[in-house]
Amino acid sequence: MQSNVTPVVYSKQLKTKTSIIVSAILIILLVGSVYISQLIFQEISKSFNIDILEARNVFSLACCFYAISFFIYGPLSDRIATRLLVLFGCIGTVFCLGISGIISSFNLFLFIMSLLGFFAAAVPAALFAYTARNTPNEKLPQTMGVMISASIIGIIFSRSMIAMLTDYWSWQVAFMIYACLIICACFFIPFAIKKTKKTSKFSISRTYIDAAKLLLNHSVIIFLIIGFILFFVYLGLSSILTFHLKSAPFYLSSTTLGWLNFVGLSATIGATLTGKLSQFMCKERLLIICLLCVIAPVIMIGFSSELLYLILGIFCLFLVVFGIQPILIAMLNQIVTIHSRGAISSLYLLFCLAGGSLGTYTLGILYENWNWISVIITCIVLTFFNAFLAWLGIQRIKK
Repeated sequence: MQSNVTPVVYSKQLKTKTSIIVSAILIILLVGSVYISQLIFQEISKSFNIDILEARNVFSLACCFYAISFFIYGPLSDRIATRLLVLFGCIGTVFCLGISGIISSFNLFLFIMSLLGFFAAAVPAALFAYTARNTPNEKLPQTMGVMISASIIGIIFSRSMIAMLTDYWSWQVAFMIYACLIICACFFIPFAIKKTKKTSKFSISRTYIDAAKLLLNHSVIIFLIIGFILFFVYLGLSSILTFHLKSAPFYLSSTTLGWLNFVGLSATIGATLTGKLSQFMCKERLLIICLLCVIAPVIMIGFSSELLYLILGIFCLFLVVFGIQPILIAMLNQIVTIHSRGAISSLYLLFCLAGGSLGTYTLGILYENWNWISVIITCIVLTFFNAFLAWLGIQRIKK
């Protein structure tokens, strides 16, 4: 009897592992596609003969449309076949990457990169919902930690790869190579994502109304705002850091920034560590501790004049920020019903990325009109407020 059961169990485990691996690769590539411009603002500004600070709008708009699109795909991911959404996102992203290299108008380039954000969002939205639906509650923080780690690796891999290829060839060639990697990954989709049964006819308007109703839950709103502020600080600071490191006293090249970007792999440690810690430690306490810990790396990045200390600050920032993600997502998924997990996961990512997009734009204005220190002080104040907001949300859940 045991010999008959074991192969079946082993087969299921193998399929699950294959699904997670391929899903992770797709998330790495598609999430990464939104961040490919972050380290090459200078090269883009030269190609279109614009101011380097204006070039930040490429990332800001791509990230903004990427975030908004999560609200479109999130509810649909609970209803439409995962394979279909993933293929749609991959094909659209490849098209945008391919055409962006032959455009001479900066405004048209901004439009295409915004469109890229729209298409790219379909893949993580579909795969996060697919993972949440097919994972038991007790394994949810750890599994979501893997998916978040994939997002982190995607951010780091794409930025570093594009920066290095841009220095070696050009950003246009780098974009084409990246598009080819996505095409290769598409061939593995049928082996990783199982077919889902066709759902009965559903009202699209009802689907979005149900998703919007989640925003009426005060506890949900508080934890979504925490994600918004967290990414306002993290992504905003990361984007402006590019300008800071390319100016005095550092004067780093795109290739050097690409190598420096690998320090962010510490985020995978943070996401995995807190995912496991939350299984036997109070998630609420862990969340507040991690939020307060964000202040330390912000101070290190802001006030370090030596590259070594600044690198340590970047290492700690990624470690803590992405260590918070599995806790927040797990808490949100346990507040809502299982049928709303696709919608809530996408809403959370929407709030995070909207925060990151607004942070890049707003902190850029502070940097341009005041100075680097004003950016750092703003990040510290917002982080303190975020920890207070978490305490407030936890009190509501306990009632």
